[in-house]
Amino acid sequence: MLRTFRLIDPAALSAVVLLVAACSDSRAPTAPTAQFRTEMITCQVSVSAGSLTCASSQPQPAPQAHAAPGMNFDKIMGGQGALVRLASSGTAYDAGTQTLTSNVTVENLLSQAMNTTNGITPDLGGIKVFFHSGPTATGGTGTVSVANADGTGAFTGTNQPYFLYSDGALLASGATTAAKSWHFSLPATVSTFAFAVFVTTRLPDETSPLVALGLSRTPSALTILPGASGATTVNLTRTNFTGAVTLSLSGAPSGVTGAFAPAAPTGTSSTLTLNVGGAVATGVYSLTVNGITTAGPRSTALTLTVSTAGTGNVTVDFSGCPVAQRAVWLAAQNGAGPWTRIAGTGDVYTFTIGSSRGGLAYVELGANDAASITVQYRTQAEFTAGTLASFCPPPATGKTINGDVAGAGFSDRSSISLGGREATVFTFIDPTFHLTDVPDGNQDLVAYRQSLANGPESAIIRRAQNIADNGTIATLDFSGGEAFAPATATITLGGLLGGEQVSQNMSYQVNANCATAPLYVGGTGGATFTASGIPSGQQLGTDFHALSVFTLLGNDSRSITQYNHTLTARTLTLGAVMPSPTITTLATPPAYKRLQAAYTLPTDYEGSTGFTYNDGANKSVTIGATFGYLGGTSTTLALADYSALSGWDNTWPPATSSTGDWTVSGSSVFPASACTEGATLKSATVNGTF
Repeated sequence: MLRTFRLIDPAALSAVVLLVAACSDSRAPTAPTAQFRTEMITCQVSVSAGSLTCASSQPQPAPQAHAAPGMNFDKIMGGQGALVRLASSGTAYDAGTQTLTSNVTVENLLSQAMNTTNGITPDLGGIKVFFHSGPTATGGTGTVSVANADGTGAFTGTNQPYFLYSDGALLASGATTAAKSWHFSLPATVSTFAFAVFVTTRLPDETSPLVALGLSRTPSALTILPGASGATTVNLTRTNFTGAVTLSLSGAPSGVTGAFAPAAPTGTSSTLTLNVGGAVATGVYSLTVNGITTAGPRSTALTLTVSTAGTGNVTVDFSGCPVAQRAVWLAAQNGAGPWTRIAGTGDVYTFTIGSSRGGLAYVELGANDAASITVQYRTQAEFTAGTLASFCPPPATGKTINGDVAGAGFSDRSSISLGGREATVFTFIDPTFHLTDVPDGNQDLVAYRQSLANGPESAIIRRAQNIADNGTIATLDFSGGEAFAPATATITLGGLLGGEQVSQNMSYQVNANCATAPLYVGGTGGATFTASGIPSGQQLGTDFHALSVFTLLGNDSRSITQYNHTLTARTLTLGAVMPSPTITTLATPPAYKRLQAAYTLPTDYEGSTGFTYNDGANKSVTIGATFGYLGGTSTTLALADYSALSGWDNTWPPATSSTGDWTVSGSSVFPASACTEGATLKSATVNGTF
C-alpha cells in the first residue's frame, strides 16, 4: 500500500491546521499522536503590491488524528522554515488576461531526500504541493481560482489542484527545486486573496521521527557604511536535531568580513557581525550564510547594501513578519520633500533619508478589506541607527516547556514565566500550561498566585532552569515548601486628579537579559495603595520590580511605570494630562478621510507622540513622531495625500464620509535598559470622536 508523507508547508502557506477528516470513522488509519504538530499557517497575496507572503503561527501539540477513508499517511508536521520552505518571486498581475503569476520554489529542510523511498532512486510520484483550501478573496470582490495546476487529486478532500515538483528526480536535503510559475485567475476587483496548501511526497524513512533544520536570518538585509559594521541574527529552527551547525559566509566582496558568535551553535541562534572596510565600493551585494551539519547542508540569503552617507541609508525589513504584519505598500519622505513610493525585494525596503529628518509610511492589509496605515516621523540618526526590523516579533526558534500548577484555588490567577515567555493558569479550568519559544540556556522561572478575592498570595522562583525542548517542569505547588509569601510596600501616587480611577500591575525582571515575568494585573490603586512583589531575601542583584499604575477619567488616561530593585515604600508622580487637540478634516480630494491633530505636547512626554483614528470598522491610521523630529512641543500630525503615488489605493484609509474615534498620546524618553534603578516611563492619552 502506498504510504505518503505529508507536510504542512511552513514558509508559504495559509490558514488551517491539521490534515484530518472523518474523525469518527473507526476504519481510518491512526497516526502516532507524538508525531503530530499543528499550525495555523497563513498566506496572503496582494495584487496591487505584487506580493505573495506567508507565515505561520507557533506550533503546538495536536491531538490524535484520523485520515479520511482511502487516505494514508505517516506524519503531519508544520513550522515556518522547519521542514520545507516555499519561496516566491516575480509576483505580478496582468489586468488584460486577469491573471496573477508567481514563481514558487520548494526547499527541502529535512535530513533525508524527498521523492525517493531509498535515497537513490526517484519515486514516480514527485513532490506535490496541493491546495487544502482556497484560494479565496479576502479583499475586494470576485472569484479566485488556480489556473494552471498540474493536476487534481483527493488529498484532504476531492478535486484538489496541485503543482508537481521534482518529477523524475529526488530532492536532496538542503536542495531547492527549480521555480514553477503558479497562475491564478481573478478579476481586477480582487485586491487580496489567501489559500492553504500541504506538501506530499515519499521519504526513505517514513516511520522514525523526522529530523530537520531550518536556517533563516533577522533581518534579511543590512545597510552599512564603508568602515562600519552591522549585525543580523541567524535563526536555527530544529526538529529532533541537537547537533552543532558550523556557520560560514560566502559571496562577500573583498573588504567585507563576517564573524559568527557562536561559530558552531548547538542552540537556536547565532549573531553574525559584518565588518565593511573603508575601501569597499558602494553597491548591493548578495551574500549567503551557510550551515554544515549532520542533518545536511543549509543556506540562507543575506543582502548587504554598502552605501555612502545619505545614499540608501535606511533599511526596513518585514521579511520575518507574520503575513498580516507585512507591508503591501511603502513610501518615504526625505526631509520636507515629496513622498516617494519605495519598491521592496523580498519584503525588504531600502531608501535614503539625506536630510536631518524624514518620514516612513506603510500599509498592512487584513481579511474583509481591513487596512492599517502607519506613518512614522524620525530624525535621520533615528532612522539610520540600524535596520528597522521592530515591526513584528522575531521568528519563533525556542523551546516548548510544559507544566502544571497546584495549591491554587477557584478564585486564583497563576502567572508562570520563563525566559520572557509567560502563561496564565486558572486551575478551575485547567491546571496545566505550555510555554512556547523559550530561549535556550539557563533562565529563571517565576511563578505567582494572585488572589482575585483578596485572599493570600504566593510566589515561587526557580533559578537557572534549562529544561529540554518539550520537557516538563516539576509541579509548581503554591502551598508547598518552595513557595513564599510576597513582600508588600505602601505606594503614594502624586499628581492624582479627583475622580480618577486607579489600577496597578506588577512585573518582575530577571536574568542578564532583563526578561519580564508578570506577577499580577488589575490590582486596586488609589492615592495610596499596597503593592506586592518579591522579598529581598529571594532576590538577586540583577532582579528588578516593575510597578505600573494606570488612571482613567472620562476621555483621559495616564500611566507610569517605574523599575526598582527592592520593593519599598515610595512616591510615584504621574505626568501631565494630555491636552485635547484641534482636529481638522483636510480638504479633499483625495477621496478618503485626512484628519489633522494640532496640540502642544506636555514636557513630561518629550519622547514621542502619536495620533490615531479609525472608522470603527476595519480602517485605521496611526501617525507617530519622535520629539527629536518635532524639535519642540508644538505638534501637528496629519495623514498626507498619497493618492498620486503608484500602488496606492484610496480605499485603504477611512472613507471621506466615515465617522469614528481618534486618540492622541504622548510618552517620555525611556532608558536603554529597564533593569536600571529608578528607570521611569510616563505616558498619557486623550480620545474623542470625529
